[in-house]
Amino acid sequence: MSPTQTAYLDERTDERRRKRVAALKITLAGGAILAVGAAATSAAWTDQAWFAAPAAGASFELQGRGFGGEFVDADEGDAIAIPARELADLVPGDSRSFEIDVKNAGSVPMTVEAEARWAASGTGFDGAPQVALSGVPAGAFAADDTATVTVEVTVPDDWPVTNQERSQELSIVFTGTSV
Repeated sequence: MSPTQTAYLDERTDERRRKRVAALKITLAGGAILAVGAAATSAAWTDQAWFAAPAAGASFELQGRGFGGEFVDADEGDAIAIPARELADLVPGDSRSFEIDVKNAGSVPMTVEAEARWAASGTGFDGAPQVALSGVPAGAFAADDTATVTVEVTVPDDWPVTNQERSQELSIVFTGTSV
């Protein structure tokens, strides 16, 4: 190899070395900048605002009262007794009425539906008397409100003679539904 070629190769090697050193310096400088940026980010302040609230289910209770008693929870099987005298000795054309009370003893409004039913019985009436309910709360029945419901039982004028000495039980059911 000639001295000119050797000098050329030495120059090329030096130039490559300078480029590698320059690239290494740029890489190290970029890494240092990223490290400073990361350190600055991790030193940022933080703060929080928390909220908490207790949550509880509403109370939901429809109660009834009849004939001077207290309001009670009167579910199926625990019905409030209507005194026998109210519907005793029915005859054709008879009309009887009495009052019962319902109360929204819960903490939220409800709607109320009422239904009068004659219990099925082997020796029940041939053609049960008609039952009308008036005063049933309409719309939203507010918490702690009470309503007086009038129950009117009307025996048809042509009530069959076969109803003599027969009996049947009248049930009045109030159903509250949450609004």
